[in-house]
Amino acid sequence: MALNNNGHLLDDSGNVAVDFVWGPLPVQPNDERAASISQIGGSTDDYAWAATTKVASTRLDAALDNHAAVEAAWGGYPAFVSAAGNFQVTAVSGNGTTVSYTAQNSLAVGDSVNITGLSAGAYNLSAATVATANKLGFTVTNAANAGIITGQRGKVELVTALTDADGAGIGYIVVPSVVGNTTAVALDTLKDAGYEAGSITTAAAATNAVSTITAVARTGTTATITSSGAGAKYPVNSKIVVASLVSPNDVLNGTYTVTAVATNTVSYTTATSGTLSTSSLSVAGLSGVAGTIKTQSTAANTATVATTATITITPFAVLS
Repeated sequence: MALNNNGHLLDDSGNVAVDFVWGPLPVQPNDERAASISQIGGSTDDYAWAATTKVASTRLDAALDNHAAVEAAWGGYPAFVSAAGNFQVTAVSGNGTTVSYTAQNSLAVGDSVNITGLSAGAYNLSAATVATANKLGFTVTNAANAGIITGQRGKVELVTALTDADGAGIGYIVVPSVVGNTTAVALDTLKDAGYEAGSITTAAAATNAVSTITAVARTGTTATITSSGAGAKYPVNSKIVVASLVSPNDVLNGTYTVTAVATNTVSYTTATSGTLSTSSLSVAGLSGVAGTIKTQSTAANTATVATTATITITPFAVLS
């Protein structure tokens, strides 16, 4: 694509290539749309569209908020038809033969659907065939019978909504950062991002033995602790406890979030400022905060991760 004098990309017709929002419509593709018009009204010179061409477009970018909104609610990009595979289940019941789901939907008999996120696991079904459907609910033939449950926030998606060719449903996740969160908060954050509970694994807690501090330094409000292997033990965003330092370095004691690491150092921001520099220390005083997340298996801000993907979080163990 060419550039104009301001450095903006131009499409094949010389127009600035932009995505835009028009009224309540979702983002529109930046492709040039071929079209023609014809005169339909004698001397009144009324014109109407004779034909339009739908232009194929590339996959939405789930890292962008407005694109993520389109991904969640619309299918057939760039045609923008209502997504047929993204509906919320609010109640469900089973009688040993038929499972009935309450969900506003546009499903049809014979559709194959995945149902996830319900508190009664027996009602979370994969590739279930819709037996009956109306605008307020649908049924599938299945022997599950876990009683009547209400107040749900489950999800039903067409099986085809999980393919790369279909934007319907919340098919992808932008992975949040949960390093440094408590385990409970991390689990909630991952679920809010789109992971199903069954796809999140909490690994055995990571060893959390006190590390020996051999040097400290501070420039401005940035403090740096030197300890053998500290960079791997305490990753960026993890929570650490600095303790047992004595005057004048005792001002560096406390609980902090790691902002930078090197092989043998971790850095963090202090509430006070001032220059400090002490070496040749041997102080057992650096550890992780027990119960907070040390690592996550999929890096934060990774985009277009399928909702069927798994993720493992590893918290710090109780201090030993």
